[in-house]
Amino acid sequence: MVVATFKDGVTPEDIRALIPAEQLQAKVLEERGLLGFIKVAMPKRTVFIEAFGEDDNAVWETIHSLPLAALWNLEVFPTTPPAGSSV
Repeated sequence: MVVATFKDGVTPEDIRALIPAEQLQAKVLEERGLLGFIKVAMPKRTVFIEAFGEDDNAVWETIHSLPLAALWNLEVFPTTPPAGSSV
């Protein structure tokens, strides 16, 4: 799980300018099985991203390929599969 907060000074215009490219890249990553959901809590300027990778470096690489990553402070939280899952 990745939690991203917008850096100080990032404006709504900065964000809007990158949204089309963000949507395209997110779709590519989703199709490759590297990205799940992206949830945005704009009032808190926070983004929650489900990312998949063999290790933290793979997840960082995926997230940094998103255009909006340049505007974010990022934290990665490795998670475990749900109880009872076969993964």
